Amino acid sequence: MSGSAEIPFSEMARQSSVQVSLPHLPGSNFNSPIFLTDLFNIIFKKLQPLFSIDCGVILIYDEQLTVIKEAYIATYQSDSGQTNAEVLNQPSELTAIQKGIAEFCFPVIKSMEEWIQEENVNHCLVNGETHYTHHCYIPLEVNNQVLGTLELHNNVRELGAECLTFCCGIADLLAEIIFLQRTTPASQNLNGSTIINVKIQQDNNSCKPEVVPNPDLLLKLAAQAPALSEITELGEFISQAAKLFLFDYEKIKTQLDEIDTYKKQLENEKLYLHEDTRPTGHYPEIIGEGQGMKKVFGLLDQVAGSESTVLILGETGTGKELIARAIHEGSARKDKAMVKVNCAAIPENLIESELFGHEKGAFTGATDRRIGKFELADNGTLFLDEIGELPLILQVKLLRVLQEKEIERVGGKATIKTDVRIISATNKNLLAEVEKGRFRRDLYYRLHVFPVSLPSLRERAEDIPLLATHFLAKYAHKAGKQLAGFTRGAIQQMSNYSWPGNVREMEHLIERQVLLSKKTVISVIDLPTKEKTITDNDGVRQKIKTIDENERDHIFAVLQICKGRISGPEGAAKLLGVPATTLNSKIKRLGLSKKHF
Repeated sequence: MSGSAEIPFSEMARQSSVQVSLPHLPGSNFNSPIFLTDLFNIIFKKLQPLFSIDCGVILIYDEQLTVIKEAYIATYQSDSGQTNAEVLNQPSELTAIQKGIAEFCFPVIKSMEEWIQEENVNHCLVNGETHYTHHCYIPLEVNNQVLGTLELHNNVRELGAECLTFCCGIADLLAEIIFLQRTTPASQNLNGSTIINVKIQQDNNSCKPEVVPNPDLLLKLAAQAPALSEITELGEFISQAAKLFLFDYEKIKTQLDEIDTYKKQLENEKLYLHEDTRPTGHYPEIIGEGQGMKKVFGLLDQVAGSESTVLILGETGTGKELIARAIHEGSARKDKAMVKVNCAAIPENLIESELFGHEKGAFTGATDRRIGKFELADNGTLFLDEIGELPLILQVKLLRVLQEKEIERVGGKATIKTDVRIISATNKNLLAEVEKGRFRRDLYYRLHVFPVSLPSLRERAEDIPLLATHFLAKYAHKAGKQLAGFTRGAIQQMSNYSWPGNVREMEHLIERQVLLSKKTVISVIDLPTKEKTITDNDGVRQKIKTIDENERDHIFAVLQICKGRISGPEGAAKLLGVPATTLNSKIKRLGLSKKHF
């Protein structure tokens, strides 16, 4: 880089000062670039594996925001897995793009495409690199004065809101260190003690410190740098470093709490791996290994080989037809047909003909003889789905067929013997229907010989991961996509959902997710949501907002008033009574961005 001559920190922005002395610790020249380089390298090593950051840059400006006085660069080498740090301390004037970055008053995320669209070029780093695709810029600000910028760059993925939220806390820590360096330049005096110049301001002819930094904090941090470098846990590292800065510790402590939250989110984003997604047991078409389904499998083992009539009970979408087919496949009739009739899908005036058949000319439109479902299922199984929807008049005829094991075609005179096993299913409470007079009691007891109750999906939540991975593999194969699976967060999201449509709803939802997915791992499930409303005193339906929605609207309104400014005496953070870092975190969490205001 080229530009004006180097200006040492000791000559920067001095106002009236007072001198205090502090014992000098050997080897702890905290005003040298080496100290901040080493410290930034230590921090970068801890951040890189957590957020996959490829490059981090600290830019330190002059007070007029016209010159980059120093730049600290840490990069990750993917081939070796090592991090490298360097310092560029030859001052240079800010370019137009760098000037715009220096004027950011809150964190900004930009992509290569956005830079090219706005400036016709990608952002060029201070060391000349231009190949990074995702960029993040966080101002280093103390007392409403911008000291520099923390830049984060990545190639693999966009730096998300969680990374930005946490790194804002790191930026605060770095800003405090830079501020202490700027306001407490060290020099060695004749008797071996360190002279510290503390920045002060005149107030009513008295010396009142604007900030009273503790000068030995940097000495302690420099002395502890080797030990900090050996710490492997990021939380412990930040905790030990931040505790030196007691006036700033509460701010950093908030970020430490967010580490735990983010670690849990990272755990959620890990790929969910089930030990074996292949169905096992005697019923390979039925997915489930929880206690609820084990009980069902036990009932199937008992009834499949018999000739008993079976009534399958369960909510819509629980897989009643699949159970019926499993019973048929486990019986001696498996080589014959299983004929299905949906009693709810056939018009009332045609259902008798559908079940029993009709002769030619039996009614208008009966131009040919038709074989009914009972005849088609002879020596096999007849599955009567939605039996609760059968009209009462047909219930009488069905009861006779079950008792006599013979039928008469509509318009015919001859009786036809049938050998059919009946499996019926319903999502209704048939006993309640009997009490209401909508279902015949004698038919109910004819069908209710061996009931099999299927649990709803919300009652067998332990099977949700297995079902989800099964459907993912099925529809990924159909769509010709290579999908690795779900994140733990997506599995948890599905486990917390009530699934009113049960397994059928899950199957269709995952089919849609497969078609919409642009990544190899599905991390978010687009579950349906219900808008909550209430009727007010005037009879008008009003939407009920969540706490987050109300908070978002309020923050949005204040940001508009403040014209997007977050920090400072006229910033939104001051009006809302929260730290700027907290407000930044809320802005990202609630989905607000600079373009909104």
